[in-house]
Amino acid sequence: MSPPDTAQTLSFARVRQLALIGAGCTIILLGLLIAPLPGPGGLPVMLLGGVLVLRNSADARRLFVRGKRRYPRIFSPVERIRLKLRNRRLRKIYGGNM
Repeated sequence: MSPPDTAQTLSFARVRQLALIGAGCTIILLGLLIAPLPGPGGLPVMLLGGVLVLRNSADARRLFVRGKRRYPRIFSPVERIRLKLRNRRLRKIYGGNM
């Protein structure tokens, strides 16, 4: 029996990445189930799941960028929040010297 090929073995990082993508998809589905209930509960939950998927999947990031370019008005609220969080993070890193 020969040793397993490196392409066939799953590293800890890859298993973690797949687990986070799975958790993100599950959270998105949970948000869809919560959405019909009164209040804004479903949307923040779905956004959290989307963040998990986007941070761990290159394919999802590629689709997100393609959708953002094709439908900028739909994605503008997400882009505003993303830029606000980015600027806040940079101010924290550079101490307000921006």
